[in-house]
Amino acid sequence: MKLSDEERSNIRQAFGQMSLREKLDYIWTYYKIPIVAAAATLFFIVSYGGHLLTRKPVLLYAACVNVAVGEDVLTALNGGFAGTVADAPQNAVVDLATGLYLTADASDENHEYAYASRLKLMAAITDEKLDVVLMNREAYDLLSGNGYLLPLPGLLAGDPALAGALGPYLAENTVILSDNAIEVELGEAEDYEAETEQAVNAVEATGLPRLADAGFDGEVFVGVIGNTPRAQTVRDYLAYLAAA
Repeated sequence: MKLSDEERSNIRQAFGQMSLREKLDYIWTYYKIPIVAAAATLFFIVSYGGHLLTRKPVLLYAACVNVAVGEDVLTALNGGFAGTVADAPQNAVVDLATGLYLTADASDENHEYAYASRLKLMAAITDEKLDVVLMNREAYDLLSGNGYLLPLPGLLAGDPALAGALGPYLAENTVILSDNAIEVELGEAEDYEAETEQAVNAVEATGLPRLADAGFDGEVFVGVIGNTPRAQTVRDYLAYLAAA
């Protein structure tokens, strides 16, 4: 309701006669909603501005799946890569996700964690924010079987030197083109059947000089996600890992 000039004058006089505490109580009682809204807006602006100022440019997105890595390996995977990329932005980094876990065993005690990891990986792939994966044999079989990994001969075709350096360490795995897994799960079919093909879609990580002394437990592979929009940077990264 709009106040008259006389009412406004009376309020101002009454406000002027209040003690400091009474004034603060009055302001909070009648203006707390806009105060809270202004404070929330200011907090968002400061937080977002701080995030923009501290965020480092990302050259490449990578993930470790079913592989535990120490500081030495993390340094090898990220450390000096930016320095090998021409015109890389200052403070650029490899965005490396760790602690991800995949399994096809529904009885695995970490199955729920594996499901959450799978969702996280699928979201990153959909958003084109996953380029390279460091994985153990189980994760390699799962990602290859589901067609998430890029065949490497095509990626390396434009770089004969890199193809030659990685050649001895290339790995082949099965890709499932089609199957009746859903029918088997629903009880509509008894026997599992699949149409598959073989693809060269990973590199044995222990053959790469920068990872040769990592002390991995068992087989570990480096694969490239099929929908990566950063093919040249991926080639630069593989060359970095293959450098002595």
